[in-house]
Amino acid sequence: MDFQISNRIQTIVGMIMLGAEGQGFVMAQERLGPGRIHHCMRWLGVCRRAFDLMCRRANSRVVSPCGETLGSRQIVQGWIAESAAELESARLLTLHSAWQIDSVGAAAARDSIAMIKFVVANTMGRIVDRALQVHGGLGMTDDTILAWYYRHERAARIYDGADEVHKTALARRILKTYA
Repeated sequence: MDFQISNRIQTIVGMIMLGAEGQGFVMAQERLGPGRIHHCMRWLGVCRRAFDLMCRRANSRVVSPCGETLGSRQIVQGWIAESAAELESARLLTLHSAWQIDSVGAAAARDSIAMIKFVVANTMGRIVDRALQVHGGLGMTDDTILAWYYRHERAARIYDGADEVHKTALARRILKTYA
């Protein structure tokens, strides 16, 4: 009985074609660009959450007898300023890439899509790392979402193509325009 059901499913699946024969890879590649926008939007959400947690912790964690907080320390202020600037830059680059996909199509926007893949993933890593640092030991526990982000979102630099692949392909296309 199970064998018969399996054969029927294979027969039905064998009849379904999403495009022309031999065009599966092309279709998959066309989906990747817009799909990367979705990854980047999620990563930007992670960045925002980690940034908010970092700022709240900086304002609430008292570090001196006279009531000074972590936020009064220049290094923490620097991390907050860098994170805010990097987050806004990554957000605008992602927005620009989405606009390009809508305006000229994913194929023509591939340089921008390659950029957001590694820029946003790395921005997320830096912001999560800074938020962990501001939280100290608490940041490494599962009492905050930060340790989970640190463990799981590191893969952002690997899946959908390692950052190095995107950087190399982008650099080659850029260099061709200067040849």
